Amino acid sequence: MEFDCEGIGDFIIMKSDNIPTYNFAVVADDYNMKITHVIRAEEHLSNTPRQILIYQALGWKTPEFAHISLILGNDRAKMSKRHGATSMVQYEKRGYLPEALLNFLALLGWSPGGEEEIFTAEEIQQQFSLDRVAKNPAVFDIDKLNWLNGHYIRQADLDRLTQMAIPYLQEAGYLVGEVNGEKLNWVRQVVSVARNYVSFMQEITQHVEIYFNKDVAPENEEAAQILVGDHVPVVMNAAIELVSQAEELTEEAVKALLKAVGKQTGLKGKMVFMPLRVALTGKAHGPELYQIIPIFGKELTIARLKAAIKQ
Repeated sequence: MEFDCEGIGDFIIMKSDNIPTYNFAVVADDYNMKITHVIRAEEHLSNTPRQILIYQALGWKTPEFAHISLILGNDRAKMSKRHGATSMVQYEKRGYLPEALLNFLALLGWSPGGEEEIFTAEEIQQQFSLDRVAKNPAVFDIDKLNWLNGHYIRQADLDRLTQMAIPYLQEAGYLVGEVNGEKLNWVRQVVSVARNYVSFMQEITQHVEIYFNKDVAPENEEAAQILVGDHVPVVMNAAIELVSQAEELTEEAVKALLKAVGKQTGLKGKMVFMPLRVALTGKAHGPELYQIIPIFGKELTIARLKAAIKQ
């Protein structure tokens, strides 16, 4: 791009209170930080010729400048607070992973040329080039960010996620006191299941109440109807007997136990699984029984099954 210097004129670089203007300060700042490439929004384009003149006047090497389109909200208006979190700190507080945010930001206005959307920092460094930056404005799609972050959450180290989850669980009142030893291992099991249903870690409090609430009741009429039928007590009693006899309640052991319930009662599929699910969680949908029963343990599992029979 070219600019006519006659249209720029003598511009101010230092205010009367000895505070440098933006254009002067940013040149000094970038020079001292050894910035070689300045990539910024197109709204800064009018500042660039002034900054180049300052570089030339100081005898400094001018960096490469690139101006990219603005980032818009879903309504095609310039990004603002009404479009969601506008600070990295806010995303951190909500439990977004830095690698997910990096991946998402790299794809705002840039395309690697293929269909792949998951990139590590190293892959982005290797593939990024300005010639693949779109001239059209990029749209900040929070749904896509949530999808990406959910992917990274399910791939992340479980110990790391557990440490991220603990403050949210404490704030929600689910956890009290120190979280270590067996308690920490138990929370780790909860997180291992709940992370499959969250887009950011702050959401985990919406998917763990079944593990912390002492009493469970059907959450709606659909769930309540599942506990109606002559076969329900038969399923509950068979499950109580087999859980009581079980030496351990690992995922594999629970899978075998559920098959045994079906064999013992002569029932199959939903006739077995759905009543047990509602009895244990109050919900008609959710995590697999072989995932949640090991977290409940024998005592709580049996107590909830007996309570369902009474209901």
